[in-house]
Amino acid sequence: MIIKLSRNDEIRAHVTAMARIREIEGSPDHHSRHNKAINFHEYVSEVAESIGAEMAMARYFGDHDFRPTINTFKQEADYGSNIEVKWTKYESGSLILGNTDRDSDIAVLIVGRSPVYRIAGWIPVVMGRRDRYYLAKQRSWWIGQSNLQSIETLKRSSYGEMASKVPNL
Repeated sequence: MIIKLSRNDEIRAHVTAMARIREIEGSPDHHSRHNKAINFHEYVSEVAESIGAEMAMARYFGDHDFRPTINTFKQEADYGSNIEVKWTKYESGSLILGNTDRDSDIAVLIVGRSPVYRIAGWIPVVMGRRDRYYLAKQRSWWIGQSNLQSIETLKRSSYGEMASKVPNL
């Protein structure tokens, strides 16, 4: 599923990225980040891209009024009541789960670069934390796209009850 953002969406993603970074006094080498070998401008771009992925998730559900949050971080879902959006610029990249991801959430992998994103698939976080996906060196779980469910199956799945909690369905 391909989603294209508008220029206004891209601008909102950058403004929100700066607000999120300011909120945590973030830097490219922040303890929560995997990719620490980038400069500040690249860091802002990565945060903005991840926000763009959240916007793409909202567009998939028909939500054109979505406003990304500034300071909820892992206390609330990125979208709806329990959707954690994971982004990578790598077309064949993996969905990566960390220790701070909530077991009750559904993780959705979105790949690409603004303004064009592709929803690669989803998995319940608790299912993604299987031993076979664990990468000890990274201290995280890496789930390849071939192990994800197609986004079209989400509403039909046993996890579909979350759909009623997502705006504009």
